[in-house]
Amino acid sequence: MSLPPGSKTARPEDEAAQAALAAYELYWQISEQAGHAPRQKDWRPELAKAMADPALTDYVNEVANLASVPAHTVGRYGRAPKVTSVSLGQPPRVVVTDCLDATDEHLVSDKAGESGRNLDNPDQPRRYEFEAQIVRYPNPDRWLVQQVQPRLEKPC
Repeated sequence: MSLPPGSKTARPEDEAAQAALAAYELYWQISEQAGHAPRQKDWRPELAKAMADPALTDYVNEVANLASVPAHTVGRYGRAPKVTSVSLGQPPRVVVTDCLDATDEHLVSDKAGESGRNLDNPDQPRRYEFEAQIVRYPNPDRWLVQQVQPRLEKPC
């Protein structure tokens, strides 16, 4: 992010928002990799680079469930993340609200005899609001997605 001419530094709120959005992007990058190949490896160490509990354990369990079905995801979510609040209290916390578009993201079977079969839930909305709380952890200093809340009842 470039600063406007004449300004010396970014506001702490803007720096927090930018760092949280970067952590949120890493969260999506790693979680999509895990969803695409849930049986490839133990994803917890990789996911822990972008997530903290309870989001971390929830997603590790989701990946384990995909592996047990067996199934994996293909494609990607369309996203439009926006920072909706910044708190510089202790710990610093940023809320990101996103509009997920699952039109190009699908769950497919890996079972023998039905490999590649679409397992999408026809009753689940394909576009909905998604909220993430990203918290700054002090040691080591990093921002991690701590909580996520899909809001399937809120189309966007």
